[in-house]
Amino acid sequence: MINYITKRNGQRESFNPDKLNKWAEWASKLNGVEWASIALDAVKKCHDGCSTSDLQAAMIMACEDREDEAHLYMAGRLYAGDTYKVVFGSHTNIPTLKEMFYKMSILGYWANMNYSDEELDYLQNIIDHKKDLSYIYSQLKQIREKYAVTDQVSGKCYESPQFVYMRVAMASMNIQPRDRRIEDVVNVYKLLSDGHLNAPSPYMLHFGTMHKGFASCCVYVSDDNIPSIAAGDHIAYMMTCASAGIGGTMFTRSKGDPVRKGTIKHLGKLPYYRVIDKNVNANRQAGRGGAATIYYDVLDPELEDLLKLRNPTTIEEKKIKDIDYGLKYNFLFCRKVARNEDWMLISYMHAPDLWKAAYLNNNELFETLYNQYVERTDVPKKFVSARQIAIEYLTQAFEVGRLYEFAIDNVNSHTPFKDPIYSSNLCAEICIPTKPFTGMMDLYSSQPNGEIGLCNLMAIVAGRVKTHEQYMLAAYYALLIIDNAIEIMDYPFPSLEATAKYRRSAGVGITNLAYDMAYRGFYYDSQVGKDYMHRLAEMHSYCLHEASLKIAQEKGICAGMADSKYPDGWLPIDTYNRNVDTITDQKLVYDWEDLRLRIKANGGIRHSVLEAHMPCESSSAASNTTNSLYPIRQGVVIKTDANLKKVFIAPGWDDLKYQYQLAWDIEDDHITDMYAIFQKFTGQGISADYYKKYASDGSVRKLSAMQLLNGFLRRHKFGVKTRYYFNSAAGAVVSDIPEKGCAGGACTL
Repeated sequence: MINYITKRNGQRESFNPDKLNKWAEWASKLNGVEWASIALDAVKKCHDGCSTSDLQAAMIMACEDREDEAHLYMAGRLYAGDTYKVVFGSHTNIPTLKEMFYKMSILGYWANMNYSDEELDYLQNIIDHKKDLSYIYSQLKQIREKYAVTDQVSGKCYESPQFVYMRVAMASMNIQPRDRRIEDVVNVYKLLSDGHLNAPSPYMLHFGTMHKGFASCCVYVSDDNIPSIAAGDHIAYMMTCASAGIGGTMFTRSKGDPVRKGTIKHLGKLPYYRVIDKNVNANRQAGRGGAATIYYDVLDPELEDLLKLRNPTTIEEKKIKDIDYGLKYNFLFCRKVARNEDWMLISYMHAPDLWKAAYLNNNELFETLYNQYVERTDVPKKFVSARQIAIEYLTQAFEVGRLYEFAIDNVNSHTPFKDPIYSSNLCAEICIPTKPFTGMMDLYSSQPNGEIGLCNLMAIVAGRVKTHEQYMLAAYYALLIIDNAIEIMDYPFPSLEATAKYRRSAGVGITNLAYDMAYRGFYYDSQVGKDYMHRLAEMHSYCLHEASLKIAQEKGICAGMADSKYPDGWLPIDTYNRNVDTITDQKLVYDWEDLRLRIKANGGIRHSVLEAHMPCESSSAASNTTNSLYPIRQGVVIKTDANLKKVFIAPGWDDLKYQYQLAWDIEDDHITDMYAIFQKFTGQGISADYYKKYASDGSVRKLSAMQLLNGFLRRHKFGVKTRYYFNSAAGAVVSDIPEKGCAGGACTL
């Protein structure tokens, strides 16, 4: 029983149930939920002498316990009220934008963005703090605890959600021409605060602050010499400090190869990988360590060890479990898997031309060189069963979840880039060129030989952006935010600034697809659903091309447009995998030929590449959306991010729970169809997740290795460039490993 409570200022007073009831009643108004039981549960959870903060938290917890949208919206209103008290003292004490601007600038938390008092007064009429009261609890919690400017030592928070959105809008549009800048700020603020655009964590965290590290991810490659490898290690360290995720690959010799004419025996890649592991985990990003994915080649003689680096049963000296890995493979390997033939493992040192030929978009050249090396007797090599390698890889990927795929030929054939693409990034959606650095001097040069692939991300929220006009507006500002970020960010290396501005690579994806499908009554595995996804994917790509063309007409084409196929009239519809046409016969809706002519007449567009579909795992919580293109795993989930835990409910779950299709209930072939459809219109890749579940009776499900093989071959056959997580129920196992024979149409390449 509560007799006394302690207020935030430390004052002790008698507990007044009427105040608590009014508080609960006010919070319930948006959704009309029954509030009395929430207040009663909160009292039961607290002790005599508890604080008002304890009561607030107890009411929120009581709402969370109900696990429905209505009560989480009630929790959101409670949490918004708590935010105003914590940050500003009370909801009646919210400062004006002008007051906030000068206060945060003086404290050193906001950068000087050179807005006049008149402009700040105008924007004060735009910022709408009442929007906070319409957000669900998980959304508000994510923004406040992850994105709001906070003193991480004292725990003092300085921003409410609408100030976060306004800070991002003002900073991202700060370099726009003065005669249109305020209009741009207003549009960006509304797109963000209304949940039409989903911004990545680096933008939400750093735009408008003193920290100008905006890159979501970077990709690099190292060559087979000490200076290049050292430069790669330095990239991993410095780009982690700059808040970027790391994706890398190494073209270097293998274990046992001779060094310095045989006076030294090479130790292989594991020592190099350990250095990368230490570099990315030496610093923290928003409460957690950095992260990297290293991609290795299916030709590598170390392959059998590399495949097991994350497996808990691997001996310690051959285990590196704190970074992720991806396997790079191509058409010839898939064909040998399908035919159950042998595969050659050969070191980069002994066959550099073969290794590099894989990335030249010329399968015939690669196969010719491969066969020549098979016949050569002067080169050390090893032959293994291609199918057994694939099964081992897929089994490891299934068991650890985080062993990814990179289809070299699919990536390099369906791209606007002329230069080769050697690997993807941390989350397996970025596909942009890289070049090895010759050493540190090259890395710190403004005219480098090497190149780090830098990509900036945004996402458009499906289901909220409905019409072509709305989509054009969202696409335009998604690219304008990225373009301005490229212009104003701090770069750790002069070479990175030079190549980032040269390419201006963008990766704009789609998020909230699962809600959009449920709202429209479509299923991922239905033909009408696939036809709809084709229309959405087309609109997404077309609008981005129109938007980049418009920005090019305003600011000029990027300096590196000559290294792109766009000046020649390339469009995604030219090089997509034609097998997609067997999934859906949906006709093109937009006039791509007219767009082609206009792009050629302009000499290209503003950005070297436009589309990439990222996971949106963290940022989706801040926009209350289902993440990325994925179907939901369940309607109510507990999401964790560093030390932050929250209940997340699929948008509209109370009304649409029978329309949502769970990921576990969709066969892999249909998931592949979905990714293939979006890949058709995507210049980069997709963080493509897959899902495996228990048997229907709840027992451990034995997953046939043949199923994994067919899925692997089918992904390649239909042009999927990259695969990300295997999500599976704990305890599921792979069984029935075949010795010969291969069933299923996926093996017909």
